[in-house]
Amino acid sequence: MNVTFDKKDALNGTISVNINGADYAKEIDTKLKEYQKRANIPGFRPGMAPKGMIEKMYGTTVLLEAINSAASRGLFDYIEETKLNILGQPVLTEDTKVDELVKGNEYTFKFDVGLAPEFTLNISEKDVFTKLKVAIDEKQIDEEVDRLQKRSGNLIDVDTASENDIVYTTMAELEESGNTFEGGVYSDSTPILIQSIKNEAIKNEFLGSTKGKSFDVNVFDLFDNDQTEMSHALNINKLAVADINKNFRVTVKDMKSNEKADLNQELFDKVYGAGVVNSVDELRLRIKGELENYFNGQADHLIEHEMLDTLVAKQKIELPDAFLKRWLIDRHADKFTTENVDENYSNEANYLRNHIFEEKVLGEAGVKVEEADIKEAALNYTRSMFGAYGTAGISDEMLEGIIEPSMKKEDYRSRMINLAVSQKVRDVIKSKVKIEEKEVSSEAFFKIVAEHNDQHHQ
Repeated sequence: MNVTFDKKDALNGTISVNINGADYAKEIDTKLKEYQKRANIPGFRPGMAPKGMIEKMYGTTVLLEAINSAASRGLFDYIEETKLNILGQPVLTEDTKVDELVKGNEYTFKFDVGLAPEFTLNISEKDVFTKLKVAIDEKQIDEEVDRLQKRSGNLIDVDTASENDIVYTTMAELEESGNTFEGGVYSDSTPILIQSIKNEAIKNEFLGSTKGKSFDVNVFDLFDNDQTEMSHALNINKLAVADINKNFRVTVKDMKSNEKADLNQELFDKVYGAGVVNSVDELRLRIKGELENYFNGQADHLIEHEMLDTLVAKQKIELPDAFLKRWLIDRHADKFTTENVDENYSNEANYLRNHIFEEKVLGEAGVKVEEADIKEAALNYTRSMFGAYGTAGISDEMLEGIIEPSMKKEDYRSRMINLAVSQKVRDVIKSKVKIEEKEVSSEAFFKIVAEHNDQHHQ
């Protein structure tokens, strides 16, 4: 077997694998034996048919499999031995053809490969990033205390609806004439939180409502054209929302007010566990810490995205674009075609650049991801699933019991490895760049996050 490599340029090359009869003779013998064991031919016991008969029956198939196996072995052995850093997988050149299969003949297979780019990592203290710090004031703590009381409170019946109340209604679709649409959309129980209504005229219709009050509304205005909310409220498929008539008759069935829970030990124990918080002052201090942790986590997320996006762009990582598009079409034909590959390639290229950058960062820093790092990533991920404010009452032992079965699943474990790698990369980057802190209000912070999310998702 003879394997050669022709490097076309810094990002592209061709590997040629020349095989002769001796290179694939062993594969032929092995595969014939496999077919012989599986063969069930009348007149012979299972697996006992003569080898010559098997070769006559399956010879061409076996020969093709043996040749392909030998060529693949030569290809990937060469890549491994030479430590060739390729992107994607090798793709047969368009001029590689096998016109005739003859046992013992020589065959040459040529594979185009895309090469990972070589670049010098450019990260230093000259790269300056700003981490936002939200100042927690008494007003924010007051609002969180109020929310806590409402979440832990009880719904009580009221005679007249006010802004903070929930109105339970029936909603019936109307014809253009104003009559109820027979066979139209009808909801027997739709709860409406008055303070969430953005249309002031409709909000005023609900304010002061009593049981039995009936009035007509533009349902699109009522739900601020939120088709997802409308589908839930009216119990219809989201795709059907656009086809309903805009006018609905609302009839008030019931009204309830959320009676806030008292700030006492019963509430403290219910929320945080027995004896963890024992006074209003301790509650406010606890909430302040939770808010600081929440905003710090969000600020970390924000700056980490900014650092990665900025530094990857700074490296100017070039890719073998033409080859990668061919590879995507060849290996992922269910998703990529010659017609759509150009428009869909950008996301794949960005993902690949990030991956190359991360490998470079960890490689130069001599950092490896260990099993303990993967486990910690899974624990942190699971903690986040229990809420932004932490996991009160949930121990690490309990979390480990939750993640243990999932870690045995390949997809989940792969995701946790990616999270662990990303965390290691972020840690290395933070040790190399300069990070300044800037204090902002919560309102300014949420505005910056919203702008970042819009840009990032685009």
